[in-house]
Amino acid sequence: MSHDHTPAPETARSSTGILLGVGVLILLLAAVIGALWLNRSESATETEDLDRAAVRTKNLAELQAADSNALTTYGWNDQAKGIVHVPITKAMELVLPSLQASANKAPKGAQP
Repeated sequence: MSHDHTPAPETARSSTGILLGVGVLILLLAAVIGALWLNRSESATETEDLDRAAVRTKNLAELQAADSNALTTYGWNDQAKGIVHVPITKAMELVLPSLQASANKAPKGAQP
């Protein structure tokens, strides 16, 4: 009598399922490690982030100072063309009478 050492079908399926599961886990682990490695290699260091933040803060302060200066002082925008800037409050005082006059001249029933 010969003994056949062929595994039963249930055992073969079980072994295949285990191998497939282990293979999938290894691939997922490799993908996670690869993603973490790529993310780490392309990100800035904390010092670089602090330096960039300091530059952005300085640029913002300079921009706000220039805006404030343009809105509150007299000066030349383009002297060759005769274009000046005046404080915003003075500009409103100068323009308001002409706007009110044009609104009063509008025909009756027209929207200003």
